[in-house]
Amino acid sequence: MSKFVIVGDSTCDLTKELREEHKIEYCKMKVSWRTKDGVDHEMDADLDWPEMSHAEFFDLLAGGTRVFTTQVTEQEFDRVFTEHLEKGEDILYIGCSGKLSASVSLAQRLINEKFSKKYPERKIYAVDPYIACMGQGRILLDAADLRDQGKTIDEIRDYIETYRNCYHQVATLESLDTLARAGRVKASKAFFGNLFGVKPILISDAVGNNVASEKQKGRRNALLRVVELVKTEVVKPEEQICWISDAESRPEDLELVVSNLKAIPFKDVRVVPMGPIIGASTGKGTLCVYFKGDEVTYVEQ
Repeated sequence: MSKFVIVGDSTCDLTKELREEHKIEYCKMKVSWRTKDGVDHEMDADLDWPEMSHAEFFDLLAGGTRVFTTQVTEQEFDRVFTEHLEKGEDILYIGCSGKLSASVSLAQRLINEKFSKKYPERKIYAVDPYIACMGQGRILLDAADLRDQGKTIDEIRDYIETYRNCYHQVATLESLDTLARAGRVKASKAFFGNLFGVKPILISDAVGNNVASEKQKGRRNALLRVVELVKTEVVKPEEQICWISDAESRPEDLELVVSNLKAIPFKDVRVVPMGPIIGASTGKGTLCVYFKGDEVTYVEQ
């Protein structure tokens, strides 16, 4: 059986500990912004936060700074893929939802036009998981578990393409302003207008769009509604870990969600810091919950 590496990207929100434990690599995107005094900044969307702390980044967003993001570049795919292909390893890249980033489509093009021609003996796959953030991270973790159980790269690719719509996202944001500016959610202005105190509930649809599915009056109601939707949609919680990606929410907000989720019989409830790419599109205070349930079939029109 050929050895293969599992690769994500900066939207997967996997901590260094999780990546090392499960032997998962990732391709880095970039973020950039201009400060109020006109100075331009750019840094790697590094999930280990070496250049700026998690809190500093989200305070920057909360202060009104517009942070721009990039997809994975051809040069970054060259760097990461070539390293493993030269070692004789196959590659399974599970990128950000294709509705939110062009990274998977670029990887597929590079595979067809370059990597497969240079390394014809290697299997190189780029899979769209139809989700991002820790939903994508959860798929990467499951892929690593399947690899460790002895499944082949083809079996794991087929599993993801078969079951990717069973990975659910239920999230709430302080507002849709950041998402609307970034073009990451459809019809947000028409749906919510400028109603004071309205907090959106965000899901990922069957093709990977972020969908503002409903609204709640007030932050607490929105947080409790997230838990209610998890309780309604989860399947076999005792067999899975519930994951939360958090963008510097208030401690009491995070505790409210965690304590209520622990009333559902999950194996565990774990929190990871939201990465800079997703965070730049959603803003400070975003709280996203990920779990497995029945197949998502809804597609926003």
